[in-house]
Amino acid sequence: MDQNIIELIENQGRAFEAFEAKRMSELEDLNSKLKRLEAAIGRPGSGADSLGNNDWSQTNKSSGWADENGDPVRILKPNELWGERDVKGIALGDAVRALVTGPRNEMERKALSEGTSTAGGFTVPAPLATWYIDRLRAQSVVVKAGAVTIPMASQTMALARLETDPTIGWRAENSAIAEGDPTFGRVILTAKSLAGIVKISRELFADTVNAGAIIEQALLRTMALELDRAAVFGDGTGNSPTGILGTAGINEVSMGTNGLTLTNYDKLIDTLYELQIDNVEQVTGGILHPRTEAAMAKFKDTTNNPLVPPKMVADVPRFATTAAPIAETQGTSTDCSSLIYGDFRHLFLGMREDINIRILDQRFAEVGQIAILVHARADVQLAQKASFSRLRGIRP
Repeated sequence: MDQNIIELIENQGRAFEAFEAKRMSELEDLNSKLKRLEAAIGRPGSGADSLGNNDWSQTNKSSGWADENGDPVRILKPNELWGERDVKGIALGDAVRALVTGPRNEMERKALSEGTSTAGGFTVPAPLATWYIDRLRAQSVVVKAGAVTIPMASQTMALARLETDPTIGWRAENSAIAEGDPTFGRVILTAKSLAGIVKISRELFADTVNAGAIIEQALLRTMALELDRAAVFGDGTGNSPTGILGTAGINEVSMGTNGLTLTNYDKLIDTLYELQIDNVEQVTGGILHPRTEAAMAKFKDTTNNPLVPPKMVADVPRFATTAAPIAETQGTSTDCSSLIYGDFRHLFLGMREDINIRILDQRFAEVGQIAILVHARADVQLAQKASFSRLRGIRP
């Protein structure tokens, strides 16, 4: 082959390589700029309107919330993680077991080195704490129903709540404009303490392969149940939050003076109707006790065939939880329960970021036990009371 042709081919190859290197550099620069932009406006996928509505069509949309300094306030939709990423390789149960019996590998040693040793115990590293919050939220039925989580940077956070809609009307030329200001209320999220201790023997930790996982599951399950109970049924006593049913002004339908057994979908339709006439945009869920869910599954028509639910009822997902009480009083009945429908995007779940998970290795040392303490701080508030409707007095 002619030497000139060979040199031409080689020159073209070098030019192409230089072109590719330049384009790769430009791409890396664009990616860097994109990451800086995302950091400035919030995590991708965290968009919601000022009431926490899950209109997530614009994945980089700001929440629209800002504090007194103008800094954006982050709000989390149900499927968004609190932490920037999930913790890989070591879970809370692994960390607990490693603290008791010693780390098994480099990953566990690294996790323990990032924790904090204190008098009488050991605090797990921050990534595990945020991972625990995400696991807790994943087990909460109010979050599954659409509740919005608000990370609280301080003990309290003030929120605005719409009490009544503004008046809007048509007018003729030169005539007065209809007057009627919207009524706004001010509510305060105040972090309240939710804590629990689980004890386990050192021998059980050392001799079983799943002790850490079992403890982790038990803590998550019980804390999620209590968080749900407070968020929906809490009355504000005992330093607990005031939940949906403890808030005056929500919609309500009764099964009767002394309660009544559900036999069809009529009362459920009435409960949903209360939300429709208040122009609730979307009913995202219904929360009820498994006893009520089982009773509804047994509905029969006149030919003793399963009763098909009307579309109005079937379209709303239901979430059964034992956090719902079944000993409510209605007239002379003391075995009643409630079903709560609502747009749960209007339920704000405030959580402090400093969730504390400690291993108490000295408190019960004289009996050969290790204690795991979990301490969280949270509160709930409603953005719009008319977004919720209660069917009360459901008897077994």
